[in-house]
Order: sequence, then C-alpha cells, then structure tokens
Amino acid sequence: MGWMKVRRISEPLKADIAVMGFPGMANIGEQVITYLVKEKSPTPITKIYSEYLMFPNNMVGISILEGGKFILPSISIFHMSSPQMALVTSDVQPVPWGGMEVSSEILKVLLSMGVKSIVVITGFVDESSVGKVFAFGNDNLLLNRFLEAGATRENPIKSVIGLAGSVLGLARIRGINSVVLSGVAPDYSPDPRAAKRVLEILDKTFSIGLDYEVIDKQIEEIERVKSELMKEIEKKIREELGAQGGTDESAEYVG
Repeated sequence: MGWMKVRRISEPLKADIAVMGFPGMANIGEQVITYLVKEKSPTPITKIYSEYLMFPNNMVGISILEGGKFILPSISIFHMSSPQMALVTSDVQPVPWGGMEVSSEILKVLLSMGVKSIVVITGFVDESSVGKVFAFGNDNLLLNRFLEAGATRENPIKSVIGLAGSVLGLARIRGINSVVLSGVAPDYSPDPRAAKRVLEILDKTFSIGLDYEVIDKQIEEIERVKSELMKEIEKKIREELGAQGGTDESAEYVG
C-alpha cells in the first residue's frame, strides 16, 4: 500500500446519498461537484492525500494558488445539509495502479457517514447525443427519479474509467447501490453546457435550489470565443480564396 493520509476536518455528518465527480471527459464530473460546492457552501468533512494522486504527466507536486498559497492534490469530501448528501471530488486522477486504494478510502469515509447509495457523475463524448444525460445503475428507485427528471435510459457507454470506474466497482463489491449520470459533450474540451444539464437533473430530483447565473455566464463566454474563432477562420478562408483568384460569393462547390 502506498502512502496515504486521511485528514478529518470535521466529524462525519449523516447522509444517505453521495454524489461524486472527478476530472475526466469534458471535465463534466468535476465541474458539477465544484459548482455545487461553490453554490451551496457544504461543510468540509475529509481530505484524502496520497502518493497515487499525481498531475496528468504522472509527476508529484503542488498546485500554487493566488497569493502564493499551495496545496497538495487531494480528494475532498463535503456534507451538504439541504438537501442532505455527501459531495466528493478531486483536482486530479490517481495513477491506474492506485485507483482501488484511493476508492477504498473514499468509501470508508462515506460508510462512516451512513451513505447507502452513490451517484457518480461522468462525461461522454458523442456529437449526435449532445444535450442528453445518460443514466444507468442498480439503484432502481434513484434511477427512476433521474429518468423522471429528464435523464435517458439510452446507454451507448461501454466502460467507466478512472476514479469513477474504480469507485463504482468497489461499491458493488461492498453492496453499495450506485447510479451513473453522464452528461454528453460534443468534444473533449471542458463543457459547462453539458455540466449544466446534469446539474438540472440533480436539481429537479433533489430540489437543491440552484442558481445558474455563474454557469450561464461561462456558457456565454465559451460561445463568444467560439463565434470569434469561427469569424477569424472564415476571414482567412476568404482572404486565401481572394489571393487565388476565387470569390466568396455563391461558390459552386463544397468541401
């Protein structure tokens, strides 16, 4: 077993459900939990530090914050009081051979809080299904609530990787029910629009009472940048066509 440090920040509070999300495809999982933490200000319960938690280049190190403060990569566990649930996220993924050990420590904390079901937020890339939220799992009661809130049972996902997958696998072994909510993005870049769709499903299911102003501004900014980028690309194409003696009006070709 590698080096692991579990730092208890406050006494575990009771929660039947834990919702977790980690860095991954379109960064939807981490975006969703981070937004919930910022909006609802839950109580910090535990920090888990491990030599398995590394930066994407498999290097150990620290993150430097504004003002010169620095932090080690960690798993953060919170308790949200209204509605009552645990929130779990991380700023990095564990290395592949450490995923199960890190997941084991997460589940130990959640079990001490009385958690009986977990909801794992993931991301999926499929341009034809953008806007959907796929839902599947073995907690039928919770799954049906998500479907009623607008998720879809359609499931083209063949595997769940990273910390999300190892937590789900270990939860099944330990008899903890689980559901996956997967927001769909058009590509692998961070997608606040897909994250918002998942937040809306959670909000409708658990009556969280979210304010979407901040994430709506993020969506607007991304759309503005994309629009400006497309204008630049179109401008360059017109300039190149002009230099080649072409025309930018009613070109009778496709490409």
